[in-house]
Amino acid sequence: MTPWSCGVLLLALAAPAGGQGKDRDPLLARIGGAEVDWSTGTITVQAGSPADLHMPGPNAARPGAQRRARAAAEEKLAAAVAALVKGGASVGKDVGSLAKVSRTEYQSDGGVVLWLTLGFSDLVPAHGAPVALRVAKMPLEFAPVIRLAGQAVRLGCATYRLAAHGPGDAILAELDARGELALSAAAGPAEAFAGRAAVIYLDEQP
Repeated sequence: MTPWSCGVLLLALAAPAGGQGKDRDPLLARIGGAEVDWSTGTITVQAGSPADLHMPGPNAARPGAQRRARAAAEEKLAAAVAALVKGGASVGKDVGSLAKVSRTEYQSDGGVVLWLTLGFSDLVPAHGAPVALRVAKMPLEFAPVIRLAGQAVRLGCATYRLAAHGPGDAILAELDARGELALSAAAGPAEAFAGRAAVIYLDEQP
């Protein structure tokens, strides 16, 4: 690999997927080496591989580099999912096989940098919760626990939005001392939220 092409690959790998600085979206987070977009429910990882210089040229080297980059990205993705899901039920899946390549950069010498993206819905295919929820402030969790009429159930997954953009009929929830979302009986039966995909609107930025 030439010094120039090596530098390009290193710069591409160093660049964060979602930018940085004070204007960064508050619903974007770095977890386990991945960028998690809590508003869209997606997990994105980045990995790359230099070209094998023993190959006769860039075109011959590129397929191998792409396979190695994909393997490295899948490993990062699995670690990120384990860190993300932690308190929730195990997804029990080969997460790498579920992910899609969302972006690829080909280096002039045959090296490859790629991004894999996986949706929360790929991990936990779930029907939507019966209502949206609204909370003053809470930590962003993959599958929060809902407490309703004394019964606790865990959501399948959750995405988050800012309340300024939320619907007027979202049900108010309060984060209790256990770290669970307490709902009033008006939200319906607890079973209606178990394993469901919910949208949670936040009054304050996380």
